[in-house]
Parts: sequence; C-alpha cells; structure tokens
Amino acid sequence: MLHSLRLLFFVYFTLAAGALTAQNEEGLIFLRNPSFEDMPRNSSPPRGWTNCGAPGETPPDVHPDPEFLFRVGMKAQHENTFLGMVTRDTETWESVGQQLSQPFVAGQCYRLDIHLARSLTYLSMSRMTRQPTNYVTPVRLRVWGGYSICDRAQLLGSSGLVSNSNWRQYRLKLSPEDDFTHIILEVYYPEAILLATNGNILVDNARPLVPIDCEDERDMLTDFPVAIAPSNPEKNIVTTPVPKPKKVPSYPPNTFVPKLPEEPIVRLGQTEAILKEGEVFTVENISFKTNSAELEGASEQALQEIVEFMKDNDNVIVEIGGHASRMATDFYASDLSSDRAKTVVSYLKRYDIGFERLLPKGYGKSRPVCLDDTVDCNRRNQRVEVKILKIRNTK
Repeated sequence: MLHSLRLLFFVYFTLAAGALTAQNEEGLIFLRNPSFEDMPRNSSPPRGWTNCGAPGETPPDVHPDPEFLFRVGMKAQHENTFLGMVTRDTETWESVGQQLSQPFVAGQCYRLDIHLARSLTYLSMSRMTRQPTNYVTPVRLRVWGGYSICDRAQLLGSSGLVSNSNWRQYRLKLSPEDDFTHIILEVYYPEAILLATNGNILVDNARPLVPIDCEDERDMLTDFPVAIAPSNPEKNIVTTPVPKPKKVPSYPPNTFVPKLPEEPIVRLGQTEAILKEGEVFTVENISFKTNSAELEGASEQALQEIVEFMKDNDNVIVEIGGHASRMATDFYASDLSSDRAKTVVSYLKRYDIGFERLLPKGYGKSRPVCLDDTVDCNRRNQRVEVKILKIRNTK
C-alpha cells in the first residue's frame, strides 16, 4: 500500500512538472547576452546591456578586472566574464537595462534564475570622502520593468541580501502589472538602512524568464530544463583572454590609500572568508532529532569546531542563527529554529564561552539556500549559521 502511494505521488509530480515545462516553454522571454560576455573592462557595461546608472557616475564593469585595479579576484560562474555593480555612499547606485525579446504579459508572473555573489574586495575612489574605499557592504539585486530603455515603471522583484562570497543561484519572482517591453537589473541598498553605503554585487548566468502561475508555489520549486536562446548576434561575442595583474592602482601623491583587509582568512563549517563584521559562516553538519531541539551525537565534531573558533577569536560577538526546512509551517519553523539556536548557545556556554558573546536567533524557513523538494535540499536548509556581529577592539 505504501509503495503504491509513493508511486502515485511520483507519477503525479512527474506529470505536473512535464505540464508546467510545456506550458512555460511557450512564453519564455530571452535576454540578450545573459552571461554578460565581453572584453573585461572598467566603466563600460557588456554588449547587449545599456548603462542606466546615475548621470555623472561611472557605469558598471565587466570582470575579471583586466588590470586588477578593483582587486576583484572572482572567476566567472559561466563562460569567461561577469558583471560587477556597486552602491555608493553618495546615494547613487549602478544598473543596466535592455529591451526584452518579447514584452511581459500583464498579470502573468515570471521566474528569473540568476547567479549572484559579493566580492570581498572592490577597491575604488569615494566621491564622498575623496579617498580610496573598499565597496564591500552586502547589497541586493532589484529588477524593474518599463516601456523604454532605463525606464523604471514598476519594481518587479528583488533578491535577498547577497552576502555570499561564492557564486550562488538566486530565484526571483517577477510580477508585472503591464506589458512592459524593457527590463533593468540594478544593485540597491539593504531594505533597512539609515545611511547610503558602499557595496557591490557580481552578476552572471541569467536564465530565460519563465512564465509561472502566480499562486502555485510548485513553479518556484520546479527545475525546468535549460532553454536554448534563439539565434542572435550576441552569441558571437568574442572575448579576450584575461591578462595577469600588471600593476596596482596608482593614486595622486599624498593620497591616503587604505590597505587591503588584514583580517585573517578563517574557515568555519562550509565557509572560508575574511574575519569581519557581517560575515556569515554556514555550519551544515549540526543535526537535531526530528521535530526536536535536541542535538544528535553526530553534531559533536561541528559543535567543537565552533567552540575552537570562538576560543581562537575571543574578541568576536556572534549570532547563532537557526534555519528550518521549508516543509514545516511558518509558525512551527520559527519556533523550532529559535529553540535549536538556543540549544547550540547552551552547548557553547558549557565551554566557558560567555552568553554576552552569543545571540541566538531563529529564522524559520525564511532564508532557504535551495528550493528543491528533495531530502538533500531539506537537510541543507536545516542548518546553523554563525554571523559575526561585532569584533571588539582589544587594544
């Protein structure tokens, strides 16, 4: 009986996914140069995209930076190059736009899968301070629809805060209210912000816009086959090899030049990054008993790794964040993730790590790292994260 039920569910979801795929392929909207391929260069958007930033400010960049002026060392997620955009402390930010292969359909929702990351170093001059500055504050991607190039008629969707320093696929739901013919991708500040900050976002490998059911969450979970774009001149873009760094930035005499971050590179769990405020370290090997905040024995090694991290860096104050599976209800996931975060804090306290350095917080299922309806995805979403809230000055 159980085997029959499993088979029935498998057939149902297979047929549903097939129907969705056939339905969605019909209204696909393709972007020109979705991989942002072009000659690596500064202050010039890639072919197929138009600069839509503030007048008088420099346009976005095509990375990897050929002369290593910005010190952006990421490799492309797809093919050879990718787009880099920044927010500034002058309340300006960068964006690019283009005309769509076909207009949006008013009232029809769409899904955009796109790879985003944040560079830990993005060195450039600040007009506010007139000094070289590292543009590294986590920011987010916003998508606009309009009727002409760079026209912002409606905000269609937004990503969460992009703090990951490695490439990660983000899935955005776009809800156009009119038959917009153009699209804009822009970098923007966090939602809750008092002062404009210097941040960056790296963009690569945007997939075709897939029409989805606005009310059916399965369309946001289903992995559709990768569609092949129709023939267009952007596919023949020729890129030049990225040269090795030739020089470091040159600045006027007597100009203060900040050093690159001297904080040590540390590893905790699945993350290797600079030890600095705002950095998040994912620890995936901490597990709990089903529907419980009780730790399983297999978690000991990962917990001891956090203990050693806190002892080696005794000047840091951290947030212990609990995250739950998407399978639970919102209320239950919130409570369970909070209880699990408190359990980890209690464990750390046993090793003379003071409560004043540990802040438990439950995020429920609000920040999934994947959307697949699989056991592995659920396991990855049920994770513990360590976020650096403050690094105390010990001098």
